[in-house]
Amino acid sequence: MLKNKNGFTLIELLVALGLSALVTSLVITFFVTNIKTYKELNDEAELQFQAQYILNFMSDKIMESDGISLVKNSLNYYSMTSIRAAGSIFPADKISFRFGEGASDNYVFQVINKNIRYGSGGKDISPTVELGTYVESMHISLINSDSLINIKVFKIILFLEKGNQSFEAEQVLCFRNNNSEQ
Repeated sequence: MLKNKNGFTLIELLVALGLSALVTSLVITFFVTNIKTYKELNDEAELQFQAQYILNFMSDKIMESDGISLVKNSLNYYSMTSIRAAGSIFPADKISFRFGEGASDNYVFQVINKNIRYGSGGKDISPTVELGTYVESMHISLINSDSLINIKVFKIILFLEKGNQSFEAEQVLCFRNNNSEQ
């Protein structure tokens, strides 16, 4: 007979295999959850960075301007002279800001295929310089009741989206070079 038993029984092997599978699945779940959380935080940080960069660039150009020369969405141009109520919000694919007396003295911002682009020239040019990505839409909101051509203070609102993360950024702006009376 065998007096020295140095092996494992079938039951001991099954228990060890079950415990190993449990520990492995817990470790994998931990890593998958951490990777998913990292991706979400990274996407959120990217959206915040993009929004801040875009709004900072826009605000520099807007403060150099004297007024708005064009607000357009995909369907139509907005009337520049109609009086609108404070708090009115207008979705805009393209906004132009005049900075001089000439017809080609405009800073133009346009949302095209989730990118916001910038250009300088005529008020309805197609801008070519890419400012940022992930931009779903851009809106302009009036602070005071007035027409678009006469406003001095307004709000720009950007909606950005990456993956299943979305972010809304807004900034109140005014024209420093607007010399008209309030």
